[in-house]
Amino acid sequence: MFIRLRQLLRRGCGQEGAAALEFAACLPILLLLLAGFFDFGWYFYWQHTVTNASRAGARYGVQANYPLGVRTLYTPEQIETVVKTSYGADLGVTVVPGSIPGTPLSVTVEKTMKWFFLDYLRSKGVNLPIPKNTTTMTME
Repeated sequence: MFIRLRQLLRRGCGQEGAAALEFAACLPILLLLLAGFFDFGWYFYWQHTVTNASRAGARYGVQANYPLGVRTLYTPEQIETVVKTSYGADLGVTVVPGSIPGTPLSVTVEKTMKWFFLDYLRSKGVNLPIPKNTTTMTME
């Protein structure tokens, strides 16, 4: 009988709940990491899109345009329309036009994005990056 009592007492001192407790302690950290991966993946997607949009806008703007045989320059509004039509109407586009061949044309595209999980940090005063890119090319 004494041996049976000892076995019952040992059963209560086992480690059955240790794994569940460790998982519960690590779960908030894992969820924060997952949320950060998701948000920064979304940021890198938009950074790539903004870079391509500024390149495309600059490439479009520096091309020589000869309607009816007369050289005309694309207006900043035309360049902005091409970028927004191809890459998204919610992009902020700034064009610094070149005036004659050999001068630089600069296109800056920026996206004000809403962070899904990390917006809480922004409300606490943390500056989060904004997808933005400037491309400068020489007028043809």
